[in-house]
Amino acid sequence: MDLAHPLDGLDDRPWSSFSHAYGSAEDVPDLLRALTGADADEALSELYGSVLHQGTVYAASAEAVPFLAGIAAAGHRTADVLVLLGGMAESEDEYGVAAGAVRAAVADQLPLLLPLLASPEPEVRRTAAWAVSHTRAPGIVLPGLRTRWTEESEAAVRAEVLAGIARLDPPGGAALAASVLEPSSPAQVRMAAVLACLDADAPWTEALQTTMLSLLPADALCSDLDHARGEPLAAVVEALLGRGQRVARDAAFGLVDAALHDRRAEVRAEGLWAADRASMLSRSAPQRLVRSLRAAAMDEESVVAMSSLLGRLGPAAAPTAEVLAPLAGRNPDHDDDHADRALAALVLVGRHRRHRSWPPASGGGHGPSTRSPGSGARRTSPSLTTPLSSTRSGTASPGPRTSAATNRGS
Repeated sequence: MDLAHPLDGLDDRPWSSFSHAYGSAEDVPDLLRALTGADADEALSELYGSVLHQGTVYAASAEAVPFLAGIAAAGHRTADVLVLLGGMAESEDEYGVAAGAVRAAVADQLPLLLPLLASPEPEVRRTAAWAVSHTRAPGIVLPGLRTRWTEESEAAVRAEVLAGIARLDPPGGAALAASVLEPSSPAQVRMAAVLACLDADAPWTEALQTTMLSLLPADALCSDLDHARGEPLAAVVEALLGRGQRVARDAAFGLVDAALHDRRAEVRAEGLWAADRASMLSRSAPQRLVRSLRAAAMDEESVVAMSSLLGRLGPAAAPTAEVLAPLAGRNPDHDDDHADRALAALVLVGRHRRHRSWPPASGGGHGPSTRSPGSGARRTSPSLTTPLSSTRSGTASPGPRTSAATNRGS
């Protein structure tokens, strides 16, 4: 392809015979042209909506790939287009197109894409590493990634290169990862190293445990391209619990315990999401973590943040009743969303018994009271099994930020 004219041959393709998320792909040529001009932002958004719609790829996606690769190589919105190409290669949600055809189309463009690993722009190098590693073409891609690893000095790029190597060669990625766990390595690289070791199913060592703890709070360290692991601590805990080994389970709970006991609010918040994930995956998690959850309830915001989880744990979270009760009993004659959330959780935590620290019920009822909507008046809760979503506020407390598998292990 002539990089000076990346759209040569665009009108020779029968676009109306190809389909994307909204039907005929006859609009794709104009979107590709716009991507090289002043309306690139809108064109990019439209292309995401049509050829990579919510992660799904189509026949038109494969047809667009050579032109997108040419546009990226020619320097038009290169990093953004690389992310689009990488997402298309990554997708396994294929509609109206042969399995793997879109990924193969991206792999066919590697002669144009691999040189971008040496771009003078760090963001282009980073997104190129991510994109080419999703082509599942290790024989072609790994040499370029390993060269980039040797030469790269930017932490964010090194982290993405390491992740790409681990994606294509898990044992090789784990070996590289082991060499960059020391504290002198940039935090982003160490985070990528921890995840690379997990992906390779490498033994979870004390060095990995120590490294993960040293990286907290870790949310800002994960690649913005790795949407599945936007909460690194929760992702690590999930991976360890998924191993089905006692030593890995103990390590996972140890990470959550440490985060929940941390004095930094942002670390405790990450620990709470990890505890939530663990409680979905392991039957033993609630009993194992409940006292750490109680310890993490250091202020009102903490209690409110964990109220949804505590309510779902029910009686298993009984030790937390003492921290829920003071907030639940506050402002009994006024609207108080935080108090309502705490009370709703307290109802479920104490489902089988009235806790001594519950706020007193009015009207001779036998359980905690809630407030009727908008009135500020108190009423006795009709049932100790009232779900969180039916409290006065009408809105359940926030749940986990990401979904987790619902299969409950040991």
